[in-house]
Amino acid sequence: MAHLQGPVPLGDNDYIERPFELALQRELMADRWVLLLGPRQHGKTSALVRLQAGLSEIGMPTALIDLQAAPVVDSYGAFSRWISEQARFQLGTAGTPAVDSDDVGVLLSAALTPGLTPTVILIDEASNILNAGWRNSFYGQLRAISSRRAAARPEDPAARLRFVFAGTFRPETLIDLANSPFNVCERVDTDDLTLEDVRALARNILGDEEAAIADPLYEMVGGQPFLVQKLLSRLRRRDDIRSAFDAEIAELQSGQSDHVIDLFHKMLSDPALAAIGSRIARDGATPMEAADPNFRYMQVLGLARRDGGTLVFRNKLYARIAAASPQLGGNAPATTQVPMFAVAQAAFANVQNAELREIAWSSHKGAIAAYRVGSNRLALAGFGGSLEAMLLDLMLRQAAASLPGIISSARINLGRYEDASDPATWTLLNLIKAAPEVGAGRLFEPPQALREWRNLIHPSLARNNYRPDIELEPEARSAANLHELLLRDLP
Repeated sequence: MAHLQGPVPLGDNDYIERPFELALQRELMADRWVLLLGPRQHGKTSALVRLQAGLSEIGMPTALIDLQAAPVVDSYGAFSRWISEQARFQLGTAGTPAVDSDDVGVLLSAALTPGLTPTVILIDEASNILNAGWRNSFYGQLRAISSRRAAARPEDPAARLRFVFAGTFRPETLIDLANSPFNVCERVDTDDLTLEDVRALARNILGDEEAAIADPLYEMVGGQPFLVQKLLSRLRRRDDIRSAFDAEIAELQSGQSDHVIDLFHKMLSDPALAAIGSRIARDGATPMEAADPNFRYMQVLGLARRDGGTLVFRNKLYARIAAASPQLGGNAPATTQVPMFAVAQAAFANVQNAELREIAWSSHKGAIAAYRVGSNRLALAGFGGSLEAMLLDLMLRQAAASLPGIISSARINLGRYEDASDPATWTLLNLIKAAPEVGAGRLFEPPQALREWRNLIHPSLARNNYRPDIELEPEARSAANLHELLLRDLP
């Protein structure tokens, strides 16, 4: 049966070993440290569990430490000791005297059994140390072990320890380069299931009579392990497999599943990644830029893959979602509600006032939530509120001496209650007029349409040229697209 939560249990007959697992074993047997990168829900932890079991069977002590399971502690020393306790328990040295140190390298060295046998430490969810200072200390201390390896005697822990760091992250930005053990590691990337793998899973889960669905399933989601198993699991015991499959794909294309939301949230929260995704959505592919780590991170996330010298979406499902999402400039017809995704507050980094940044972000998040439940009028109000917060922040950044010139150039007529020296008193209309004058050489022209759509929340205005809420979905889609353009171009 399919396993959708946690690692696949040892001994499961449906488990399919993939090439990256063999590459991982080869690197460790060659006495190398390894960096294992791949998307979430892509089988990294299942592979580590099997690696630990296999190494233990041949007499190589191995500890698997999941940093996601780390307890909440108040000091780096307590965190290091938790790591040491996990290793001691799994290596069978829990009863040996503990060392009084905060250095994780010293603590792990003391956790080894006596002798010359190599010992492997598997660090899963390696990016999950939120405190930047602790993270740099942790990886800097492990890097120090690597630095001692060349001159170490065979019995020295530095010569015996081998590490695997696994996760979904950017090695070049996680820690300071000088402290990084990742640049002394061999990199291994996870890979997808093959078509034959998917066919084998379909036979095991659905039976021989229904296994033909494997081919259209693979055509749609490729060999993404989680999606393959999820879809096969949902198709079990369904009367009309093909109709059920089409319905499941339509649901995924709407962007409602946690898997899709997580992927597109990560892309849209990073302007550089969103720009790459927009180009692929528009053109079907974008040329690879080898010097830009964002192109490689799109692959690590699992959203994209290389196709010769270009980057394309990882599978047809992701491509269709992107093509229909107004946040990526998509305008392809959707079989269901077009997909929209909330973004992280960090995406609003160009909004400099902390309070206005939170207001812009929360208004946008509310707009997405409203759209998802069919409240298009509220969604338009949210997009408009986010726009107003961004424009207000932009104008409040301007020097007071420059405001009269901006008012004159934009031909703004201030109202009775508007103060020429205080943009916080200006109407949204006047903020929109003023914004292009302070674009610092960049094209930044907020459209009047967003102001008009935002006003649809007011009953008296909404009655003018009245449309039912359900008919405002095209405006909501357009507002999402315009909002992304404004967020991208905000000076």
